[in-house]
Amino acid sequence: MSATHQIREQLLRGIRQGELAPGSVLPSERELCEVFGVSRVSVREAIAGLEAMGLVSVRHGRGTFVRDGSAARYEDSFGRYLELHRGQLVELLAVRGALDRLAAQEAAVNGPPERVERMVEAHRAFLDAAAAPRPEFDRIAELDVAFHVSVAQAGAGGLLPVLLTDLHGLLTESRLITLARPGQASRSVVEHQAIVDAVLAGDPAEAGLRADEHVARVRRWIADFRAPT
Repeated sequence: MSATHQIREQLLRGIRQGELAPGSVLPSERELCEVFGVSRVSVREAIAGLEAMGLVSVRHGRGTFVRDGSAARYEDSFGRYLELHRGQLVELLAVRGALDRLAAQEAAVNGPPERVERMVEAHRAFLDAAAAPRPEFDRIAELDVAFHVSVAQAGAGGLLPVLLTDLHGLLTESRLITLARPGQASRSVVEHQAIVDAVLAGDPAEAGLRADEHVARVRRWIADFRAPT
């Protein structure tokens, strides 16, 4: 992740979660440089990106302020992102579904007990985060990736975890907006549990089916998604 992208993502997180409320001023360029250990150029590029998205307003001599309605603009910008990249995302999710299916099958057949237990622990961590009174979707997204990678790691092979880790990296933006949908985190908990139950039962056909269906539901939603006008 580039320095500019790192700063932008941290500030976006603050805006999305309400830590940076409308009207609040961002830390100064000097403070951001010190916090992130980056150059002023990276800070300025990150802020310019937020300004282009309509999330902040730069007032020379006064600072950079979070604009009113920034959270709605943030969601809308990601809605536009899904529309712009729909074809690519649907294709990536089709590939991911095939790999997740294979990973779940391998875990059900060949999973060493200690690796399967780590998969169960990853599922519990996701469940706890999703059930929190004030869910943090960035954290939920991270734990979602961790769960699916743990399923691949539960198998006997070493290539699937690497492939799925790389693939999940390409789906970061879309995962944030899909998990933020009302009820999606809870639905994912139920669907993850079905995968875990099938792996623990040693049923590769059922494990593969549940893994494939889980990704297919997200794929269909993105294929049908329309950003608000």
